[in-house]
Amino acid sequence: MDDPNQINEFYRDALREIGNIGAGNAATALSQLVGRTITMSVPEVVVIPVEKVPEIMGGSDDIVAGIYLEVFGDLPAKILVTFPHKNLLKLTDMMLGETLGTNAMVSDMKLSALKELGTILSGAYLNALAKFLDMRMIPSVPALAIDTMTAILETILVEISMKAPYALMLRTEIIETENKISGTFFLIPEAGALDAIIAAIQKASGVVDA
Repeated sequence: MDDPNQINEFYRDALREIGNIGAGNAATALSQLVGRTITMSVPEVVVIPVEKVPEIMGGSDDIVAGIYLEVFGDLPAKILVTFPHKNLLKLTDMMLGETLGTNAMVSDMKLSALKELGTILSGAYLNALAKFLDMRMIPSVPALAIDTMTAILETILVEISMKAPYALMLRTEIIETENKISGTFFLIPEAGALDAIIAAIQKASGVVDA
C-alpha cells in the first residue's frame, strides 16, 4: 500500500469496530482485576506514515508513560501505548483497586501495574485482531519508559522505520465512574501487513473494493 489515504471511512469503521471489541475485552479483564466497573472505547482510528507519528502527537515535550512491546507470529509488528503523565497516578490507583487520586507518588509497584495494564490492553486488542484475521499474534513482555513523547518516539522510530512504513493509531478512553483517562494505542505492522489487514476486512465484508 503506497497511500494510507486509500483506507477510507469503510475500513476505518471496521478497524474501529475491531478496536472496540478489543477495548470491551480489556475492560472486562480490568473490571475483574480491580473489582470495579471499567468501560473502554476507541473513538478514533487513524492510519498514518510512521514518520508522521511525532507530528500527529504534537512533537510534544510533555512527559508520558510509554509501554512498548513486540508482536511475533503471522503478523510481526510493534505496539506502543502512551498515556499523559498527569494520568499516571489515576491509572496506577485504578490498577491497584484504590480510590483514584489517593496517592501522590509512583512507586515500583505502580510501575509494575502500568506494565500489567499494557499487557492487558495489548493482549485484548491483539486477540480481537488475530481472531478477525485468523492469524497468530503473540505479544512480548512489555517495556516501560517515562519520558517525553519526543524521546520515546525517536527511540522507537529509529528501530522500526525501515521495516514498518505505517502506523495504526487508536485513540483509547478508559472510564471508571466519573473519571475518563485518555491514551493512544499504536499498532505498527511490518511492511505488507497493512495490506493483509485490508484484504481480511474485504473478505469478511464480502467486498472486493470499497
